[in-house]
Amino acid sequence: MSGGRAMGHTGIPSTDRPMHGMREGDLREAIPGPLSGSIDESRRQLGIPVGAHGFGHQAGAWHMGILAKQAAVVQGAPPSASVHAIVDHDANDDATSVRAPILRDGAVDGLVVRWGPSIAGSATAWMPAVKRPTGRDRLGGVDWALPWIGERLQAWFDELERHADAPSVAVQAARANQGVLVPLGARPCTITITTSSLMTTAVGHALVDLMLADPARCAATFNASLAQAPRAATPLAERGDQSELPLWLMGKGGLRRRATATAVREALSKGEPILPRAFVASGLLRLLLSRFVHGVGGGTYELAGDAWWHAWIGVRPGPYTITTATELLPLSAPSAPSVDLLRRAWTNPELLDPSGRALEERQMMLAAMQRKPSGSAARRAAFRAMRDVIETLRSRYALELDDLRQRAPAREQRRAEALASDRTWPAMLHDAGTVAGMFSGSGR
Repeated sequence: MSGGRAMGHTGIPSTDRPMHGMREGDLREAIPGPLSGSIDESRRQLGIPVGAHGFGHQAGAWHMGILAKQAAVVQGAPPSASVHAIVDHDANDDATSVRAPILRDGAVDGLVVRWGPSIAGSATAWMPAVKRPTGRDRLGGVDWALPWIGERLQAWFDELERHADAPSVAVQAARANQGVLVPLGARPCTITITTSSLMTTAVGHALVDLMLADPARCAATFNASLAQAPRAATPLAERGDQSELPLWLMGKGGLRRRATATAVREALSKGEPILPRAFVASGLLRLLLSRFVHGVGGGTYELAGDAWWHAWIGVRPGPYTITTATELLPLSAPSAPSVDLLRRAWTNPELLDPSGRALEERQMMLAAMQRKPSGSAARRAAFRAMRDVIETLRSRYALELDDLRQRAPAREQRRAEALASDRTWPAMLHDAGTVAGMFSGSGR
């Protein structure tokens, strides 16, 4: 399999999601009183100019689909008005590890190197930068699937060490990612912020005030919005004035904990940090920006997010674009058989009977079982009898099954083939022409 795009799209496919008929210039008029006076002040606090475009993603070694969002922003934004929001409110375990393709016995396999502690439910905003990244020693003596991978990973570790003074592991990983990608032709955004900083702005404070003014309505409209995208978020606990809010609070050891209205008030009184959850973070970013670039997943959950913002306080966040791209590393893998003979024979051992009588017997037993009433004791007994026959056949043809197990590496071949066609290998492992092409516009 050769490297290249593996989607029906080419380059950076995009889809604009309209603002329900609103023009971008009408956005401020759509923001109700409690938020209208805080947007401009929040832009000043974060250093975001009016008209800026932006995107957000968790820190770590991005794949090319994520890098496509940055490319779309820097290509489409006005000069000096491109914004990268590091999603550091997330508990993203990939932030402190990097994976790369290797060869094992001639087949493509994967190596995961952890350079920092496991996130384990902690927000990356609350984890200190790693002063001495681990794992560099694992890069020696490896049979890399591509000759330049070792050099790229060494550069990744160099960047991690260079940014060991970052304010958090999220910022450290994000800076290291950009540090490796820029020499390959990537163009970084001119402004970098964190999603954790959103709650320290004027609009963040105003939003928390609105939540605390009526926690029950906030939670109820949030949960109702999930009908638009049921898997977009976990429902909030509805307990009247003690309802849960779509925020994160700091628990023991830096773990994120769910935020009830009472707990938020206590955190505010103690000056403890408050983090947004996804609907809050993306909505705030879209209020502050003229255009926001999402990936496919973000475009799905915004269906629910938009419904919540509008039902709760009558706000329609700004427009967003959906952008993605699939670029494959030039890896090769043995072609797997179209049929896994071992699995087929294990599931249907009657096929190993050369006379065909076992196949006929199972078909008759299956037909007899299906004639029994669904859920009846008779049907369950017929099913158990058929299972007993299958186990007997497996024992009878154990040698044949062992022979297939030895001679049919279909499972390993399929795994190698899947790894070779994996679109999520780090973008830093691609050739410079592929990375630079995404930012030059030649990939469109």
